[in-house]
Amino acid sequence: MGLKKTEAKEYAKMLYIDTSQKLTIKEIADRVNVRPGTVGKWIKDEEWDKLRKSLMVTRQKLIADLYDQLEWLNDDIKSRDIKVAEAKESNTIAVITTSIKRLETETSIAEVYEVATSFLDFVKPMDFDLYKKLIPVFDAFINAKLK
Repeated sequence: MGLKKTEAKEYAKMLYIDTSQKLTIKEIADRVNVRPGTVGKWIKDEEWDKLRKSLMVTRQKLIADLYDQLEWLNDDIKSRDIKVAEAKESNTIAVITTSIKRLETETSIAEVYEVATSFLDFVKPMDFDLYKKLIPVFDAFINAKLK
């Protein structure tokens, strides 16, 4: 059973922006079952090159930045005569804390992919045949997570 077009595009995007793999457009197309021209069009139309460069920010950096924003907002509230957050500030605090919780607890497809890739890199020098057998298994697993 193949991927839906949007799922295939998302998976291809994830494979493309992962620079550690250095996959060719053809390899990406093979893994998501589309033509190389389709992947090339997605890369160009959706500016995946820019996205790949912008993703240098790590999850830990994002979490640290969110904690900094939360601290700044709380410090501002504490410095006032009336030390109560206004409605907009309360909403902002709720959004920031929800984002922090999500970043700290949820496993993203990118992280699943990263772990799978690390595991495959670990297996490859020990048992190349097993490595070749596991690639489609991990691809199927990641595709299942996308649903």
